[in-house]
Amino acid sequence: MDPGRKAGRNKPSDIKMAGIMGDVVFFKNQEEFKDWLEEHHAEAIEIWVGYFGISTGRASLTWSASVDAALCFGWIDGIRKTIDKQSYKIRFTPRKVNSVWSAVNVKKVKALIQLGKMRPEGMHVFNNRTDAQGYSSEQRNVELAKEYEEQIKANQTAWLFFTNLSPSYKRDSIWWVMSAKKEETRLRRLGMLIASSEEGLKFQHCKKYYRIRKYK
Repeated sequence: MDPGRKAGRNKPSDIKMAGIMGDVVFFKNQEEFKDWLEEHHAEAIEIWVGYFGISTGRASLTWSASVDAALCFGWIDGIRKTIDKQSYKIRFTPRKVNSVWSAVNVKKVKALIQLGKMRPEGMHVFNNRTDAQGYSSEQRNVELAKEYEEQIKANQTAWLFFTNLSPSYKRDSIWWVMSAKKEETRLRRLGMLIASSEEGLKFQHCKKYYRIRKYK
């Protein structure tokens, strides 16, 4: 699979980048990633971005800088996977208007607006989001009850998938489970989260409806 996959067809990128390992692109800095987004954000449906650990001494884009660049063009980070002991990768995709925004990303966009870095594409997604308020820090920082965590850990397949997802997704998932007022509702949501994780599915949870989306 090409690093930047387009809907309906694959086309190799002609942007000069830090390096490509399989389906992963290692950008040396934020500017290289922004160059890729500039050319491909409107057509590509995904890209796996690679990151080297600080101990490697290799030039590498940071997670925070990559998210800033993605937000500018209306994209967002998603599932995270380990490559080896020195590197990992994160999947970036165009953000859907009806996706849930974390407080961290809302804050990032507001800062990017002040700096004049947001692109029209990114502003369109941000201004038309259905979750206009985003999550508060109190909501996002809630901890998963110990007995619930033990239930997820009991399913090794689900636990491995869940722990490899992005921090923002895990925070939102935990808040979604714990925010229910009734114990029976919390357990039902936990069961749905475990079931989807076991099947390698990322669970998109919103206030009024729930959707499951598969990540290959």
